[in-house]
Amino acid sequence: MTSISSKKPTLNWPAIKWLGIISLFLASCDTPKEIGADLFSVEVGLNYTDTLKVESATVLVDSIQTGASGSFLVGSYQHPELGTFQSSIFAQISNADTLTSKSTSVMDSVRMHLVYAGYQGDTLQAQTVSIYKLKDSLSLSGTYFTNSSLAFDANPVATHTFKPRVIRARSTNGDSLKLDTLSFRMSTAWGNELIKNYSDKTLSGGGKTFRAAFPGLHIKSTSASKAALLSFSPSYSRMTLYWHNPGDTTKYYLNYYFSLSNALSAEVQARFNKFQIARTGALAALLKPGDVIASTKTNNTTYVQSGSGIVTRLKLPTLLNLKGNNNVAVNKAELILSGVDGLDLNNTLGQLTLIQADGNNKPIRNAYGLGYVITEGGAGIQTANYNASFNTYTFNITTELQSILAGRKSNMGYLLTPSLASSSAGTTKMVSESARFVPLNALKAKLRVYYTYIAK
Repeated sequence: MTSISSKKPTLNWPAIKWLGIISLFLASCDTPKEIGADLFSVEVGLNYTDTLKVESATVLVDSIQTGASGSFLVGSYQHPELGTFQSSIFAQISNADTLTSKSTSVMDSVRMHLVYAGYQGDTLQAQTVSIYKLKDSLSLSGTYFTNSSLAFDANPVATHTFKPRVIRARSTNGDSLKLDTLSFRMSTAWGNELIKNYSDKTLSGGGKTFRAAFPGLHIKSTSASKAALLSFSPSYSRMTLYWHNPGDTTKYYLNYYFSLSNALSAEVQARFNKFQIARTGALAALLKPGDVIASTKTNNTTYVQSGSGIVTRLKLPTLLNLKGNNNVAVNKAELILSGVDGLDLNNTLGQLTLIQADGNNKPIRNAYGLGYVITEGGAGIQTANYNASFNTYTFNITTELQSILAGRKSNMGYLLTPSLASSSAGTTKMVSESARFVPLNALKAKLRVYYTYIAK
């Protein structure tokens, strides 16, 4: 059987490989395409730095609002650098229930009950608290500041000397702390004046007419300067009138309250704390708003204190150097502030706030009050909580720095303040609930920035 087949030329495979390599080399010698060429004609980089300089100093801001405070502060607190912080109270009272005394009723006593909410200082020192009648009613809608004051009668309606009794009652989880109630008798004349209100229904029922007739009380301490600053709760504190009727074994009483708000009327301005500050050392030079003390004059330490107007000014002098000839996109920016070593946590501020400063070390104000830095990714107030593990406060100011580098905001610095709150008018104000403070290590303040740049 004969086999018939056709044969075709076959190329050598090594030869094909060399031919492909030569062709690829020749192609690489051609002029490159224009597609994507502009992307590689500029310098693109991702960088990180923690060396941006932060300058800090201690500044005095103008008097801060203290009306409708959540704490009554009475007494004084001393600190070797911050000086002496003293506080007294101006507050109105009113009864919620109607006075039911009669013409034959006998007044037994009037007692003041001030419920502790906290304290600062030496509670072993004796204190003398005096209470006076105000001559004018407080405004229910006006604004009161830490240096506000009202006229009061020179003769007190009560005087009481005591040593604060800090009763500690632990809860089952071991965390809660309950403090004592300071209770003392007021003058008989004051009680007789109150019990006679039964005949006038507008007075016996409390409210505006009563507050006009009895404008309120001024409570202050005349104790030694080293005694404690005591914090009382206006929500739970009260004054109580006790009486009885002849031939009746029932004992009657009526409470008068400091908290005047109710479901129909938010009378939140009817109380305030008045502060008096006597500074010592280098900080004694802080006399008027805008005055500044360099950290080098205070052992490289700056301060923030609630109520006194002492805050820390922060400046970022080298921030714009980051931009240079580049277009910069900030991916993340953290402002990190460190407390000094050995902070007293019982007196330390747990939260701080950043507000914008003008060129005169004063807060920038707008239609909403203080010009605070907005929280990252939101619209609220930017705050930083104290981190006990690292002894730091950290602010995320990514958007804030991007606005400066893009030219939308000026780089005039910031003021580091105690927490902010909204007033009854809806504007922001500093919270002045205590004399708590934090000393900050100026040498450890730093700005950590993650950013992308494109050279122009």
